[in-house]
Amino acid sequence: MSTTDRPSRTDSSPAVAAPSNSNASLGRSSEQIKAEIAATFGFVPPFFEPAESSQVLENLWQQTLTAYVHNPLPALFKEKLSAYLSRFCNVPYCMVCHSCSLRPLGLKARQVLDLLDAPPPVETDITKHLTLLAGQPESLQPWVNADSPLEESLLYCAIFIGIEHTQADFCRQELRRLLGAVTYQHLVTFIAYTKFCHAWIEAHPEVTYEADQRAQENLGALLLEEPDLEVFFRDYRNKVKHENQSRAAQLLELAERKRREEELRQQMERERLVAEIAQRIRRSLNLDDILHTTVSEVQQFLQADRALIYRFEPDWSGIVAVESVVPGCLSIQSTRIKDSFFVSTAGRELYKQGQVHAVDDVYTANLSECHRELLTQLQIRANLVVPIVQGEKLWGLLVVNSCLEPRQWQPLDLTLLKHLATQLAIAIQQSELYQKLQVELNERQRSEEKNRQQAALLDITSDAIFVLNLDSQVLFWNKGAETLYGWSSEAALSQRIDQLLHANQAYLKTLATLADTGTWRGELQHTRKDGKTVIVDSRWTLMQPEDQAHAILVVNTDITQQKQREQQALHSQRLEILGTLATGIAHDLNNVFTPILGIAQLLQLKLMNTDQSTQELLQLQEANVKRGAALVKRVLSFAHKTPSKPAVLEIEAVVLELVQTARETFPKSIDVQTEIEPHLWPVFADVTELHQVLLNLCVNARDAMPQGGRLTIKAENVVLDETDTPNPDARVGPYVAVTVADTGTGIAPDVLERIFEPFFTTKALDRGTGLGLSTVMGIVKNQGGFIDVHSQIGQGTQFKVYLPMHIERYGL
Repeated sequence: MSTTDRPSRTDSSPAVAAPSNSNASLGRSSEQIKAEIAATFGFVPPFFEPAESSQVLENLWQQTLTAYVHNPLPALFKEKLSAYLSRFCNVPYCMVCHSCSLRPLGLKARQVLDLLDAPPPVETDITKHLTLLAGQPESLQPWVNADSPLEESLLYCAIFIGIEHTQADFCRQELRRLLGAVTYQHLVTFIAYTKFCHAWIEAHPEVTYEADQRAQENLGALLLEEPDLEVFFRDYRNKVKHENQSRAAQLLELAERKRREEELRQQMERERLVAEIAQRIRRSLNLDDILHTTVSEVQQFLQADRALIYRFEPDWSGIVAVESVVPGCLSIQSTRIKDSFFVSTAGRELYKQGQVHAVDDVYTANLSECHRELLTQLQIRANLVVPIVQGEKLWGLLVVNSCLEPRQWQPLDLTLLKHLATQLAIAIQQSELYQKLQVELNERQRSEEKNRQQAALLDITSDAIFVLNLDSQVLFWNKGAETLYGWSSEAALSQRIDQLLHANQAYLKTLATLADTGTWRGELQHTRKDGKTVIVDSRWTLMQPEDQAHAILVVNTDITQQKQREQQALHSQRLEILGTLATGIAHDLNNVFTPILGIAQLLQLKLMNTDQSTQELLQLQEANVKRGAALVKRVLSFAHKTPSKPAVLEIEAVVLELVQTARETFPKSIDVQTEIEPHLWPVFADVTELHQVLLNLCVNARDAMPQGGRLTIKAENVVLDETDTPNPDARVGPYVAVTVADTGTGIAPDVLERIFEPFFTTKALDRGTGLGLSTVMGIVKNQGGFIDVHSQIGQGTQFKVYLPMHIERYGL
């Protein structure tokens, strides 16, 4: 490069803005062009003096305007890049002039020397610079701040491209991405112009920097400020030569490393292909498939005219079992060949030991005349033979031919064929073993098919059928057993049946009876995989062919629902009898309470003038009689199974009545508390059923606090939306929620999952039926509500009953 931006001028001056279009400057004289150059720079650099004609000068000037003067890259960046790249020019003009141009732009002499003396960047340096540039949060467009680390990274990346480094392509791609297409184009245009200037000035070494105004104005000051700069200018040619030699050595080393890497890559690729071929060879157990795959793969991989497998006969003659041959070559498949070499034991022994026979050209090789004649008849010009050995047995030969031309077999070809021959021998041995096993397998398959048919018949039945050995381990487990117990056949096999189904002591009695009689039948209680209990009608048979017991056949029929229906019917009868008894007792008590209540009321009228204490006793008697009558009425309402009669009711009254009953009947160690929100919404429900629900929950809470505690009954209005519905049965809308909470023993998680099951109870047989919470759930669901339960062991339980608000009351 030959010129520089002058600090005293700007891009807005008329001189710099002179037209650069070649059409506008056609036909100008050299004096006119030099006048424009002088107007632009303030002088005519001697760089332009060698131009022999006005046309050459015009072209040189237009390139300078386009690539240098009007290039929007920062002036300081352009001068730094020009100065450094000029180090590699054989004429010092450009380097000295651009070094002098850096002084007016603010660079000290030491900074100029550090720039020029910096070693050329290598690939690792550029990778770090590109990483720094790519990591910036803001765009690099249109440019970065001057004298910043980012600009330094851009400078060295541009230098890396400018010195035509062999690895510069990735740097070009990254700079194009980071700078954008337009700015990147300005950069590469400037680099190309700089290198053009070097070629121009090397063609005209007579041009000296002493005649350039930039050197005249700045060189003396630079050398005075930094004497080492003069040493650098004097010795820079030797330094550049040394760097070029060093770089040449690096390139040579890089080329050698790439060559070795390419050889290694090719070797690894061939080994990978060989492994794939070997895998395909051993993929089948069919001998014909194995042999055909081998010759096809070998012929394609080695690009041979023919690949074949020669199989020996018992008399050591042989036959070409399979071949793969290119069109135009003789096919010799099924040809029977007898080679005298293999008739002798010594010849066979050589091949058994792995000898490989390679002939590059049958006409120049040291072969016997009869052997050469045999190969010629088979249209073989080059021959490669590898033995197929199984242990101590020579099974056959893997052969590759070049039919029309000689071929120099490479060591890698021999290694490949020996490896494949080994794999082929293994595959053949496996195939022969496979064939020998086919008869046994077919027989076994027929036997297994018969067993499968029998097992399929057992799987059709819905009964659970399984077979145990004498140690109670499962040997067979049918589909019915999987369905009944939840255990798959794979999970059940080999497990002990008593551990699998948690059998009780009845299991031991079953085994004892089975040992005595050979059969047993009865009811057993088993536990499913999910923890649920099932009751089965079980039939056990001792299987003892030839009077030798060896297994136990068990057939179980699920009778759980049948037993539950029987218990439910029995319980219903008991409840009906209890209801009838309760009705009779209630009527008798009602007959007793009626005259007592009448007498109490009459006494209050007759003894109106008696003392206050007597009046209070009479009032207390009347209140207690009424309370007893109310209790009797409640018993009658429970005993008579009257149809549900829902109506609009205020739930507060029901809750208060329940609280009063609890406080009167529950132990004094239980503190009954209430939290009732004002203005509860009405609900549409049967008052008797609702009273039954809440009373049942309170009684359960009482039983959970045998040592006393706190019973809290809370009623509140709640509105549920899609995000907070606490139960799958819940619906969006307004509810009245009644909470019954205790501080009792709590409910275990496994029990909590089953509390609403009919007949499920943790109480003793004489303390509960298991129908209470089931009935509660049924009543609440029938009234359009749901129940939410929370419990923790040792901290208590909370039942929250949600009843939908009676919307019609509000005309909604």
